[in-house]
Amino acid sequence: MIRSGLEKCFSKLTLGTTARFMSTGANSIDVQNAPFLHYRPRKGKNPKFKSPRKRASKLFHELNRESCEKIKKSKPAVFGVGVDPGDAIEIEMITKGGVNTKNERHIERVRGVVLGKGNRGLDTWFHIRDVLFGLPVERRIAIFSPLIKSVKILEKNFVYKGKRKVKRAKLYFLRDRNPAVCRVTQSKRK
Repeated sequence: MIRSGLEKCFSKLTLGTTARFMSTGANSIDVQNAPFLHYRPRKGKNPKFKSPRKRASKLFHELNRESCEKIKKSKPAVFGVGVDPGDAIEIEMITKGGVNTKNERHIERVRGVVLGKGNRGLDTWFHIRDVLFGLPVERRIAIFSPLIKSVKILEKNFVYKGKRKVKRAKLYFLRDRNPAVCRVTQSKRK
């Protein structure tokens, strides 16, 4: 019964010398040039099915990688610095006015200890922690953002003060420790 159903389906295929077509009523589809159609010819090797979704994913990945390389070359003040978890860093970022504005721009310096780094193409980020006025503050800062102007390392291995290596990729355990461990910014006393 199934075999007779398949034979009826394939009986609609007309194999000519110039092209192969499958009739679908008024319209006809060229089987050879339709990558989404699962058609297996009887003779020869089976053609590889190329999914449009997979092709789009590969193209997007390649575009993402190329744009990352282009931005890295244009901003050596941000990407030329080797930042590791446990380092104390200072990031200069535009907080007011925008990147291409001709009016006044406000540049803020953000300091903190790097708790972790995420590598996600254009969404690569630093997770930094600092203590301001007695309260711990954490920020997740996107590195490829056009608002980031420069990254400067204040002290390598700030967490252990150079006594031993940092052997973790994410230092989230510092959230449970004394907040003074992560204090980079010193409060100004009058």
